[in-house]
Amino acid sequence: MGAILTYLRIMWQFSPPRTVLFFTLLILSSVTEGVGLILLVPLLGVLQDTGSPLSGPVAHLVSALKSLGLPLTLTGLLGAFLAVTVVRAAIQYSQTIVSEHFRLTLLDALRAKSFDAVVAAQWQWIANSKRSDLSNLLITEIDQIGSGLFFSIRFLVSTLSILAYTLVAFSLSPGLTAIAIILGAVLLFTMRGQHERAQRLGRITSDANKHVQQVIEEGLAGLKLTKILGNEDRHSQLMLDIRTTLRDRTLGFVKLNAATGFTFQILVATCVVLFLYLGAQTFALPIATLLVLIVIFARLAPQLRHIQTHINQISFSQAAFNNFNALMASTARSSETVVDEPQSPPLSFGRAISLRGVTFRYEGRKASVLNDITITIPFQKTTAIMGASGSGKSTLADIITGLLSADTGDLYIDDVLLTPDNRLAWRRSVAYVAQDVFMFHDTIRQNLLWADAAATDDDIRVALQKASADFVFNLPDGLDTIVGDSGMRLSGGERQRIALARAMLQKPLLLILDEATSALDVENEARIRRTLDTLHGDLTVIVIGHRLPTLENADQLIVLEKGQVKSAGQWHDIMGQPNKH
Repeated sequence: MGAILTYLRIMWQFSPPRTVLFFTLLILSSVTEGVGLILLVPLLGVLQDTGSPLSGPVAHLVSALKSLGLPLTLTGLLGAFLAVTVVRAAIQYSQTIVSEHFRLTLLDALRAKSFDAVVAAQWQWIANSKRSDLSNLLITEIDQIGSGLFFSIRFLVSTLSILAYTLVAFSLSPGLTAIAIILGAVLLFTMRGQHERAQRLGRITSDANKHVQQVIEEGLAGLKLTKILGNEDRHSQLMLDIRTTLRDRTLGFVKLNAATGFTFQILVATCVVLFLYLGAQTFALPIATLLVLIVIFARLAPQLRHIQTHINQISFSQAAFNNFNALMASTARSSETVVDEPQSPPLSFGRAISLRGVTFRYEGRKASVLNDITITIPFQKTTAIMGASGSGKSTLADIITGLLSADTGDLYIDDVLLTPDNRLAWRRSVAYVAQDVFMFHDTIRQNLLWADAAATDDDIRVALQKASADFVFNLPDGLDTIVGDSGMRLSGGERQRIALARAMLQKPLLLILDEATSALDVENEARIRRTLDTLHGDLTVIVIGHRLPTLENADQLIVLEKGQVKSAGQWHDIMGQPNKH
């Protein structure tokens, strides 16, 4: 019941008016169903012409029909029964549409909420998370939560139907109905172990789904390596093994529900036979009453079976809901506290970017990646950062962009301390080009417009020319060329030049190139270098790398070694040779 109450609370929190409408339709459906059953008693009495006196709810209903001027004849009662059935069918139709629209809208909101929570999380949290687990939750497990919500709704429908049947049956034979209630409660109680097993299977299946998602994503991302290594069969076998595991878990749950249904059918049929025997022999009920009770018990039997199945399904979905709650709690703890409005102006500067005593360590590592870094990046100058692999160059870039926050130390933009309150405003002033360029499976134009959705074709042309990416205009489809997944239809050098154009289109105050020319040939690297020369004095540039031709024209050089500043100063003082500036 705890899971069902949780789903009801979610429904209420999401939309109280829709929840009230849903329950109103549910109650009206149950009331009309009860009225239809009660009408069977006088209807059968007329058919048998017994003339038996009416009592309880049946007598009240007959009085109400008389006050409405409805003749208590066969035609009148049949007409009333048909009218009630039509009304109930219309209510159930509306209830189905309302509940399903409510469920789908709520799922969309949960999926958007979880995705927004991931996007709003700190970069370090995102980097430490397994991407396949996040995509599995956003796709598979949100759908599983939808299944739990659906069966919670069906549970309520079945419960109110059972309540309506029970009230009518109780009005006809309190003693027999009391026996039925006791036996029904005993049946549900004895099946509680099935619910625990369903919950356990749900956890196992959730883990299997995560593994499947991981195998699929890594398999598709590593297809080139798989083919180069000739491991197609191994990869196919891995996929087969994990799918077999998932199938076995799913079949286990299906078998559980089938076994529950099998057991319930036998037990309920036994109870119905017992009720009829007691009704005819012990309670000596009139034939009309007994026939109505037969109809009620016949309808109660599948509803009880449905209740048990619904509880199993809800228990099965509990793992997905727990994972959703865990994600929301984790992202809440790691969320970026951003106070500035999305449309607030970028954080500008006119003198320097200063790092003062910055130290940073990744979670799970003992050693710090950066140790007491104190450097100054002068305004509208070019700064080169060199160092061996693992020296902390990219981490330093992430600190400067505001993606990572220092464990100790401060970052100043002029005299303004970078804090969670102004972090987004600063990022809007920074453009970043990484060694591993990401591109969407879309056109070149749309990939560029991520930097500035309002950019014109002229703006795009200028940016491409500055980035030595005017090869785009010689492609058959030009700017409308589809680049493929992660830009795989383009060469590495072409991707990097388009990424640089995207950065230029952003019109940043600070441009960071993190090994951004590593995939370029000598000719195109020279063209990028000339582009950087034209930007000198107009834009603050940080170039991270190890290829000297790109770095040697920098105004200052910072050399990192094991997370510390080994040397900092002008190029000729450190490298022993002059530069061209």
